[in-house]
Amino acid sequence: MKFMVKPEGHFSRWMPTYLTFSILGVSVVVLQFFDEIRVRLCLADSGLIQILTAGILITACLTCLQRALRKIPPAFKWAQLSYLLLIYAMREMDFHRLFTQEHISRMKLYTGPFPLHEKILGGTIVLFSLILLLHFMFSNFRFYWDQLKKRQPWAIQVIVWVILLFGSQALDKSPWHGDLFEVIIEENMEFAAAIMVLLVVLKYPIKLSPLSAGTRAVVDGQH
Repeated sequence: MKFMVKPEGHFSRWMPTYLTFSILGVSVVVLQFFDEIRVRLCLADSGLIQILTAGILITACLTCLQRALRKIPPAFKWAQLSYLLLIYAMREMDFHRLFTQEHISRMKLYTGPFPLHEKILGGTIVLFSLILLLHFMFSNFRFYWDQLKKRQPWAIQVIVWVILLFGSQALDKSPWHGDLFEVIIEENMEFAAAIMVLLVVLKYPIKLSPLSAGTRAVVDGQH
């Protein structure tokens, strides 16, 4: 028996992008109405924007984890993505500072005068995360590239996420780093990147699976 799937409208397909940039724009504009001290407190590591960013990433992580635990195909890849999102969230929260005196991704930790157990812990996390990330990327690359060539919205929105995330990192290293407006844009881009991740995960729950590479307008089923 065949069931016809009604084609999505333009807004529905691009909803993650529209909603992400709407929230980004509103947040930037609203912060302009507050004095500098309040804005910097809001954007600080323990401020509202950072808390919301971490909370959104943890929500995305838990969403992927529950799919893995429910064995929704591909369960292993949902588990991988859950772990990677957890590392992403921990990085945004500077969680490493609870265990190591220096960031675990910096060579300074491993070459400097830091305790051996911190170097072992940091190296183990970095190595495991890197191996998992590379496996996840290469095992999904062919499917992702195929979907990108077809201009599937979710595939393009992944690129938007990359631009937002690495754009914020570029601002962090820019000559304007520390200026109030630069901090507002940088932190809100990180916030928007987290929103994009969650919305794509929620809206396209099966797109990660190679089984969906032949995504059809008609879904076959038997009763």
